[in-house]
Amino acid sequence: MKPTSYQDAGVDADKADNILSSFAGFLKSRPKDPNLISGIGPYASCYSLREFVGNSKDPVLVTCCDGVGTKLKLALEWGDISGLGSDLLAMNVNDLLCAGAKPILFLDYYACGKLEENQLSTLLKSIQTACEISQCTLAGGETAEMPGIYADKDFDLAGFAVGVADRSELFQPQKVVPGDRLVAFPSSGFHSNGYSLVRKIVEKEGILPEDKTPFEPQTTWREALLKPTTIYVPWLSSRLTKFRALAHLTGGGLLGNLPRVLPEHHQAIVHSKLWEIPGIFRWFQQKAGLSQSQLLSTFNCGVGMIGVVPEKSVAALLSEFKAAEIPCWEIGHVERSPNQEPQVVWQ
Repeated sequence: MKPTSYQDAGVDADKADNILSSFAGFLKSRPKDPNLISGIGPYASCYSLREFVGNSKDPVLVTCCDGVGTKLKLALEWGDISGLGSDLLAMNVNDLLCAGAKPILFLDYYACGKLEENQLSTLLKSIQTACEISQCTLAGGETAEMPGIYADKDFDLAGFAVGVADRSELFQPQKVVPGDRLVAFPSSGFHSNGYSLVRKIVEKEGILPEDKTPFEPQTTWREALLKPTTIYVPWLSSRLTKFRALAHLTGGGLLGNLPRVLPEHHQAIVHSKLWEIPGIFRWFQQKAGLSQSQLLSTFNCGVGMIGVVPEKSVAALLSEFKAAEIPCWEIGHVERSPNQEPQVVWQ
């Protein structure tokens, strides 16, 4: 009887090794992190915290994990997965910022039905480039070929980030007080949330990737919907101490995320006249029949991050960002509330 090999079962371990070896060669030309003791290859990666311990009275490791969601399905269907590395890093490192931490390490997890060399190579290079933008080190990851779980060309992508902060500088809701101002930082589009609804409308409306959008005639739907998620690390990591809190607007939008950084009996007053919701969100709102509340609790609506800033320092901070050509604007403030649960009031 002919023996059945692992490859016969649909798993090509040699192919995976060759792809990863090629990527290791690519990494040799990238910036090096002297704190990374052992990187891709060993069973686990080691990283020195010596400099962080020396520069902090009480250093704290901060961790998180996230994925790209069903945006990767649209990217796969439309033949452009090159931006998924930025999506993956952003969904993780932006969350670290909201704890008051600076990213230092990242690991990825890629699972597929059948290993495609170009697919994996494109994703790994995209992740590495996004790590450099995020000012952190790609320390390792996992590649899993799982026929029977995923269809041949389907895959899933997840990431795990580690950051560091001094305990005294961690963001806590109780640090937010009435009178604090809300400063908005723009999103690049839908980022990586709400794509189950987006894909449903795309299918319903018969949208093709090369069609021009009705709200930006020079932009294709591929460009509009696959635009990489904004990584806010270059803008904010060196300025974390200037904020009382940061809210990353991901799944749940404004209404679901901003209350997470507020203490009990407080509310965020957001002025609609100061927040111009981009046309793409209004278009999807109309096609999906969403109420204003549903829109604000589903999508980021053009704002990817909101900073809570002391009232006395908001003018200087806005001037600093303007000088650095970082787009942002004031959109509201914090007040006491009769309700125990934190909430957002859209005026």
